Amino acid sequence: MKALAMMLLAGVQASAANEVATDAALRARAARESAVPVRPGVPGAQPFWNEKAVQFLYAPAFDFKEVAGAQKYRFVVTPDKGKELSFEAEKPFAPLTPIWAKLNAGEAKLVVTALDAQGGAVGQPQSRAFHRAMVLGREYPAPSLPWRESARQALAALVHSPDLRCWFTNGVPAEPFHLYRYPSKIVGAAASALATYAAQTPPPADAVGALAAARRAADYLLAMSEPAESVWAFHPPTYHPTLFGNRLRGHMQPGRYMTLCGGETGQYYLDVFAATKDTKYRDAAVRIAETYAKRQLPEGSWLQFVIARDGQPVTDNVLVPTVVVSFLDRLAQVTGETRFDAMRAKAVAWIGQHPVRTWNWQGQFEDVQPLPPYQNLTKHDACDFAIHLFQTAAKDPAQQALALDLLRFSEDQFVIWGQPPTASPTKQNPDGKAGARVNRWMLPCVLEQYRCYAPVCASSAKLIRTYLAAFAATQDRLHLEKAKALAGTLTHTQGSKAAPGRYLTWLMQPSGPMWFNCELSALRAMEELAQADQPEGASR
Repeated sequence: MKALAMMLLAGVQASAANEVATDAALRARAARESAVPVRPGVPGAQPFWNEKAVQFLYAPAFDFKEVAGAQKYRFVVTPDKGKELSFEAEKPFAPLTPIWAKLNAGEAKLVVTALDAQGGAVGQPQSRAFHRAMVLGREYPAPSLPWRESARQALAALVHSPDLRCWFTNGVPAEPFHLYRYPSKIVGAAASALATYAAQTPPPADAVGALAAARRAADYLLAMSEPAESVWAFHPPTYHPTLFGNRLRGHMQPGRYMTLCGGETGQYYLDVFAATKDTKYRDAAVRIAETYAKRQLPEGSWLQFVIARDGQPVTDNVLVPTVVVSFLDRLAQVTGETRFDAMRAKAVAWIGQHPVRTWNWQGQFEDVQPLPPYQNLTKHDACDFAIHLFQTAAKDPAQQALALDLLRFSEDQFVIWGQPPTASPTKQNPDGKAGARVNRWMLPCVLEQYRCYAPVCASSAKLIRTYLAAFAATQDRLHLEKAKALAGTLTHTQGSKAAPGRYLTWLMQPSGPMWFNCELSALRAMEELAQADQPEGASR
């Protein structure tokens, strides 16, 4: 086990003795399918979304311009390792499909030259460097624990960690745990984790104390939420209004609000309601939904970043509302009400009319200011919408094809099966800078966003859940194999001396701060995997 850990810390795959062999037929199919591009750009018809991208698992197409007098174009790809590859096409933005399966993983340079009718060069060549990503490897780390046991241990370790101790005592976050500066996300996740732990069957010995702690955390968040006279009434604060001010800089200011936070926190309140049966937490979630209904734009979404008191925009970005859709889905299940169905349908339609068409799956993170299109792509909302489609429209061929395209985009840009890229897509935030040394990454892993191009357990969890949704809809075992490969790495993070039993937020060594909303995502993905990864014929 020590040798396995050392090799994982070095960012390489472990020895075969500690690995699971990937099914050879599945891996061969994954390699073949990598030649199929993901939403290739076509001038005037389909946008080029990959201007800032540095890695591609699936054959890309680039925004190279047509040259006057050209009859065709020669594409030449020179990898750092391996032989030069070339082909010709009628357009300069043709996908690299003809040579992709032959191209070695690693850094490469593409040069596209316009040719006239006689085959002579016309104009100046156009070029671009990129990283050809590895497909699913021949092996992946064997899990150090069964999936459900791994999740159980992770939950217990989180609940009994120093990070959550304040909710068992005075119910006020302590300064050393500075991530509480994001209360909607971190206080909410603490309440949810404590409630989830207490609600286990059979209940743990300290379930009563954990449930009381969950109430303290949820009540703390309720007490600081927006008042009834606020435009964003009853929604939780994105940034702490009174504590940790020395850590809230730039765009991060008390009173400013990321509007997805209500959907996330609403689900946390529903977790506490499920464990306590106290209707005040269910009602708090309902009030969040009522404010969403009042603030929904005519087009179907919401402004992304606003002043909570008066609703004035901080930026002109519009929310990609997948979190809100998921929240409304669950709220309808819990309450049995249908009064928010029209709002939810408008939000789903907006997603179909905007990011599905533009492919601008923008990052929506409280510690990164919203940016212009394609500057900070992430896979989170693309995956969330894919899961929604797999679960609600699995029998619709067009919708299933869209869901698979969203999954392929997410893998293409953010999954690292091996041999990570050496470049980052754009300027990194502090967490991205801290995670930039790829030899520290534990593989396979999933990166968070362009502005934080580093592996995070919640990102692995999101891909695990999306692969599982794809597997449930298609019964294609390649999706299950990929989910298991990513989950194996998560189990190995639980051996960290710094946070024993817990899923490390940052899949690297040494790791970074523990974001327990991320841990909560990981342990829930593991529970889903435990349900799906059973012998054929076993009950799910």
